[in-house]
Amino acid sequence: MRFEVVEIGPSANKVVLHGRLDSATVGGVETPFTAAVAAAGRSAVLDMQGLDFLSSLGIRLLLSVARVVTRRGGRVALFGAQPMVAEVLGAMSLDAVLPLFGTEEEALAHLA
Repeated sequence: MRFEVVEIGPSANKVVLHGRLDSATVGGVETPFTAAVAAAGRSAVLDMQGLDFLSSLGIRLLLSVARVVTRRGGRVALFGAQPMVAEVLGAMSLDAVLPLFGTEEEALAHLA
């Protein structure tokens, strides 16, 4: 998995995810991903359009990052998940911690 961080305003970043977030990739991206997403006091929208697969370890990483962001005064929202990834997230009932939206605009509106 790889990711890119795009500053989208004074208080938020967009993180674009690509590839698979699973047991083979979580270990290699956990520290840099957490540092990038959990920048002090900044909210984040995670662009899931390029994420092909999400395992339970990937969900754990997303939850962990969301908790850190929340403790630092920010919020996290996801958008654009492919059907399989959206189904996994929906089945886990994580909406309170990792709300999932169809578009970037909807995710940004949630952060406002």
